[in-house]
Amino acid sequence: MASSAVAVGAFELRDIDEACQRRQPIACAAPAMQPWNHKLKRETFLQRSSQPTLRESQRRGSLKCCAAILEGDLRTSHHYRSSEQRVYDVVLKQAALMAKKAAQTPAETPVLVPGGEGDLGGLTLDFTLQVSPELLREAYTRCGEVCAEYAKTFYLGTKLMTPERQRAIWAIYVWCRRTDELVDGPNAPHITPAALDRWEQRLEDIFVGKPYDMLDAALVDTVSTFPVDIQPFRDMIEGMRMDLVKSRYENFDELYLYCYYVAGTVGLMSVPVMGISPQSKATTESVYNASLALGIANQLTNILRDVGEDARRGRIYLPRDELARFGLSEDDIFAGIVTEKWKAFMKDQIKRARMFFDEAEKGVVELDNDSRWPVWASLILYRQILDSIEANDYDNFTKRAYVGKWKKLLSLPVAYGRALVRPPHVPALTSKGVA
Repeated sequence: MASSAVAVGAFELRDIDEACQRRQPIACAAPAMQPWNHKLKRETFLQRSSQPTLRESQRRGSLKCCAAILEGDLRTSHHYRSSEQRVYDVVLKQAALMAKKAAQTPAETPVLVPGGEGDLGGLTLDFTLQVSPELLREAYTRCGEVCAEYAKTFYLGTKLMTPERQRAIWAIYVWCRRTDELVDGPNAPHITPAALDRWEQRLEDIFVGKPYDMLDAALVDTVSTFPVDIQPFRDMIEGMRMDLVKSRYENFDELYLYCYYVAGTVGLMSVPVMGISPQSKATTESVYNASLALGIANQLTNILRDVGEDARRGRIYLPRDELARFGLSEDDIFAGIVTEKWKAFMKDQIKRARMFFDEAEKGVVELDNDSRWPVWASLILYRQILDSIEANDYDNFTKRAYVGKWKKLLSLPVAYGRALVRPPHVPALTSKGVA
């Protein structure tokens, strides 16, 4: 099962895009495609969407995709494959990599850098920047400070995690924030595709043990300690590239891919660090799917919260075809007037975001015990942003939906209570230690 997942996952998003541009025949990837020949014939392939069911048009597209792939026409199959199907390939690969690592390493402890439990020993990797244990410790401390400053609720949730996991999550968060700041920060007007290419090369260097600065060094240590794969990091940079050239989305399929790139990737980066509960009966793949759903839900919530702000920057992250279905156009977005049509549209968008949150909840309980609290805190907080949009009577043109400080603090014990819930089918122990 794992080997099949690796083979399918190797057929990744950019591999497809590049092959399409070269009009490369699929026969060149025949070994990697062999598992597909069996999987594509199964009805279950058509049900892998995070939606409850596929619409008839999507179903027909999937069937055409299957036929095109089996006939060896990659260019045609790429046209018919939905974004969810393409992203699912990456999910399969990530799940397979984690399962493979788990089979090689005792489940009780992560693979640690030499130096003893809880200690930051000197790294023996080929660093461009020479990193001492003291500098590495300082790097992680700085990552924690950044996380505490910009993601206070999440940061507090990480305090229950083991020191190794806590530091690793901080390092991943900081890299993601630095990446996002390239296109959304103060220097965004000066960022070019070439600058993103250089950032991606820097990422490649991180994954071979060559940090450029001490924050990079923290991530180098993280990816050498946990089975974190580079693909989601690459894909996040791809999302930044999209922001440089794309400001409109024709349909939800296009928007879904963008949401995966800029937010769903965070879930895929985090699962190997957070770990899956030893008591969990869920498949690794299903836990990754749930983490992906949380990232998609969070980004959809960001989009709905920031409609007015994005419009003032000339950006619309709402599906054009769905706007049209409710009798709306770009002009209505730029006018910023809340009408009955707008309210109906927003209700539909919020309903979809909540559906992704519901899907995400199924996976949180499967995470390792000490990793659930920050994830629950993030999930509950973002759900409340949707509530705030409704409380503002769907005026996200002139009002910014937010969760107040006290409401955030009150959400922490709620998240903690949910974090104590065991995975399904795991009975509580009696005082005698017998289930």
